[in-house]
Amino acid sequence: MARDSKTVADWSRPLPRPLTIPKVMTLSTLTDVRALMRHLPKDHGDRPAWRHVAAEIERAAAGVDVIDVFVALRLALSIERVEYRMTGQA
Repeated sequence: MARDSKTVADWSRPLPRPLTIPKVMTLSTLTDVRALMRHLPKDHGDRPAWRHVAAEIERAAAGVDVIDVFVALRLALSIERVEYRMTGQA
């Protein structure tokens, strides 16, 4: 359910399952995904898959289901051939 446009974004929302990028970081909240996005090289951040992740984290912070950012993130990591593993419970 989308929130009222006056509602402050909630970056603490958890992902459905944490994703661990070995030797880099574990992504468990929207804040973590946003931090990862800020550290991408510019040429990566401008790629369509990462632009989609950026759009989805904004939507999720505004109240849309976080599953959409989770799927977009996994797709972007796979496209970039970044090794990751899902941790935690399903």
